[in-house]
Amino acid sequence: LWIGLAVDAIDPHAHHAIQLCVGFNGPVEFRVNPREPWTAYPGGALVRPGASHEFRAPGQRVANILFEPETALGRALLERFGGGSIVPLHAHARELAAAFDRGADDNELVDESMALLSRLADTDRPQKPTDTRILKVIDWIARHIDEPLALGEVAAVAGLSESRFRHLFVAETGIAFRPYVLWTRLNRALEMGFGGTSWTEAAHATNFADSAHLTRTCRRMYGLFPTSLRIDRTVQDTRQIA
Repeated sequence: LWIGLAVDAIDPHAHHAIQLCVGFNGPVEFRVNPREPWTAYPGGALVRPGASHEFRAPGQRVANILFEPETALGRALLERFGGGSIVPLHAHARELAAAFDRGADDNELVDESMALLSRLADTDRPQKPTDTRILKVIDWIARHIDEPLALGEVAAVAGLSESRFRHLFVAETGIAFRPYVLWTRLNRALEMGFGGTSWTEAAHATNFADSAHLTRTCRRMYGLFPTSLRIDRTVQDTRQIA
């Protein structure tokens, strides 16, 4: 969960997470092609995984909720809002905005965000849960993200051959193994950087080659440099929702 003031338009980028974006006091705007006009989303928008997009909401406070498509909520939302890269919503984020304005703690903000997602999903469970072997691997990757993480090593955690694991991982998560690891490294590094760790130290701690590699990856996946991610609050939720 990221809550902050939007300033400039964010360059084209794409990421593994599903993104739910809603403005607290007005519409947010997206486009999938720099040559196309901007489209306003008064009730917020859902951006599908891997969809290249630009975003802007000048001067507005916005909430961005990013969550993995292989989780139960992620699958339920993708099943309900299938179709285009960016889907208009009626998110009704008044409770989340009110909680933020009164200075609610991280747990309450996460609870409000989860309630918002559950209302939108309108279901308790997706029809097809994620393969438990892949969920086990995802948890293992998170606990070993500072290591090189060779494909064969991770496939062994799932009890599969490399070729079978590679195929199953894409089928269950919608992304190849290597890009997923890079996405996980990036988010861990950002969490460390926002927590006060230098970007160089955060890069090395998450197995990036250097801070320049971290910066390039952030620009490609979030459309911004790490130091340009201006936020009022960022909350990392570690509860299992898969």
